Amino acid sequence: MYAEGTTVPVNQSRSEIFGILAKHGVMVMAQGTTPTEDTIQFELSGKVFRLTITKPTNEDIFRLYPNHRDTQAKLDQEWRRRWRAHVLLLKAKLEFADGDTSTVERELMPYMLLKDGRTLEQAVGSDDAIRLLAAGS
Repeated sequence: MYAEGTTVPVNQSRSEIFGILAKHGVMVMAQGTTPTEDTIQFELSGKVFRLTITKPTNEDIFRLYPNHRDTQAKLDQEWRRRWRAHVLLLKAKLEFADGDTSTVERELMPYMLLKDGRTLEQAVGSDDAIRLLAAGS
């Protein structure tokens, strides 16, 4: 897995993401934390996007690392890894969107916020997916 074993602290990855967003012209951004996830929300190209980084659970650790010895250490390591992976994801998508072959909307589409506060990814994964797909017809 990408960034497995990283020692980069979550706060450093979070700061790096905010720096990447600023470099790409984001002037409005926010972060939130719950016991199960962190979110980053930002406005770019007239659209609002929300990235969610889900905190690993004990079940995740036992599935990913069945022979581990220290569950808390693995939880911390996996949390750092997930943040590093999101740094890479966002950096790559925004760099690609700056080129001639793609757009911000296309690259960040799953994270785009709808009027009801859900991301497009959440809406497509719900019972409303058929209604969403038929909305244009």
